[in-house]
Amino acid sequence: MPALHNRAAHFILKRLGLFNRSYTEMAFGRRFVIPIINGRKTYISEPWMAEMIARLFKLKQGAFIDVGVNLGQTMLKVAAVDPERRYVGFEPNPACADYAQALITANHLPYTIVPAGLGVETDVLQLQIYRDEDTDPSASLVEGFRDGAIATKSVVVVGLDDLPEQLIPDDIAIVKIDVEGGEAFVIQGIQSLLDGPRPYILVEILPAYNAENKARLTQQKIIEDRLAKANYVMFRVKRHADESLSTVEQIDEIGIHGDLALADYLMVPSEDVDRIKAAF
Repeated sequence: MPALHNRAAHFILKRLGLFNRSYTEMAFGRRFVIPIINGRKTYISEPWMAEMIARLFKLKQGAFIDVGVNLGQTMLKVAAVDPERRYVGFEPNPACADYAQALITANHLPYTIVPAGLGVETDVLQLQIYRDEDTDPSASLVEGFRDGAIATKSVVVVGLDDLPEQLIPDDIAIVKIDVEGGEAFVIQGIQSLLDGPRPYILVEILPAYNAENKARLTQQKIIEDRLAKANYVMFRVKRHADESLSTVEQIDEIGIHGDLALADYLMVPSEDVDRIKAAF
């Protein structure tokens, strides 16, 4: 009997729309439909990122490639700043990819979500889950990146060479990378883009905190070497206390620090450095 009661309650709540519903919200000057699906919803955050995208779009034509979509937070920024830009997002967590697709559908956006991560080669990896939620934004494909994983989930990562033709546009303005420790693998995987379209790279690189964190420092060195080989210059993003954009500061190395407010970077082709400095 309890199972029947639970099933009946579930059916009634579903019919009443209490599981899946939506509302509208202003985000960066545009109104969006925000679906709520089985308790999942995106959120409006990081106004500095919207400002950054707007400035970079003025400097460079081409698509936006979003590596680590999560629940579509950055997608909304792109749609608000320039809805005509082509957008291709990569998200290995099926729960997040499903929600991001629902967000696209609800807002009639001409965007593409690939339900896979982007890396050096195509593989099935274990996504480390750290929070009791299936869309955990801190989840990582790097084993041991954090302590205290409570679960793992098998997910797909694809290499650029295995993607269908025409999926990745010839012209790319920005590649955003937010992959919780896997930044070096993504940058290695997009080497052909660094050599070809030469997009701006917006990337979060979480701090190493101390010299004993050899794993994170090793990944930082790989990133620095790959970017130097491709003739890219590194800038650290500075933001105000209210999360609005302040400026960017050219740096020679990522270094050792423990400040999460200093974990966002703009990587720029060397030929564009003067334009970036003038824009900020």
